Amino acid sequence: MTHYRLAFSGPINDASAVALSSRIAQIFERADVGSLCVLFSSEGGSTVQSVSLYNFIRSLPRPLHMHAVGHVGSAAVPVFLAGHKRTCTPFSRFLFHRYDWTFEGAQTLDEIEEARLRLENDIEIAREIAAERTTISRCELNQMYRNAPTPTIYSADDAKRAGIVAEILMLNAAGAIETNTAIWTVGG
Repeated sequence: MTHYRLAFSGPINDASAVALSSRIAQIFERADVGSLCVLFSSEGGSTVQSVSLYNFIRSLPRPLHMHAVGHVGSAAVPVFLAGHKRTCTPFSRFLFHRYDWTFEGAQTLDEIEEARLRLENDIEIAREIAAERTTISRCELNQMYRNAPTPTIYSADDAKRAGIVAEILMLNAAGAIETNTAIWTVGG
C-alpha cells in the first residue's frame, strides 16, 4: 500500500475547490492507496466552496488526514475541520474572524438582501461545524464569528487545547527516506 500526501496551499475558490476534490478522488480511486494526508494551508476564501469541500470530505468512503502546514484561516477552517484526523506543525496557526462579502459591479436591493441572507447562513454553518468538531464553546464561537472587533488566532498549542487538532507534529521530522509514500500537488 502507498501512503499519499497531497499538498494544497492557496485560497478557497471555485477553481481550487474543484481541483482539490478532483485530486482527492483521483488518489482514492487508486488501487494502491493505503492512506491520504492533505498538507493544508489556506488563508480562506469562498464560504460557499468552504461548505462544499467540508461536505465532500466528510462524505468520503475512507478517512482523510488533514495536516496544517501553515496558516489556516477564515473559510479554510471548516475545510480543515472536515478531516477525520487533524494534526498540525508546531508553527501552524488558525484564524477565526467575522465573515464578510465583496461585490463586483452594481447590485440591486434584492441581490444585496440575498447575499446578506447567504452570508448569515454561511456564518451559522461555519459556527456549527466548529462547535461540532472542536471543544470551543458556542458562546466563544459566536463572539469570534459575529462580534469580535479583531480576529482570533490560535497557535498550534491553542489549537490542540481547543480540539482543532489532536496532535502537533512534523511529518518525517527525522528527514529519513520514507518508503511507500507518494506526494501529489493540487493544480488549478
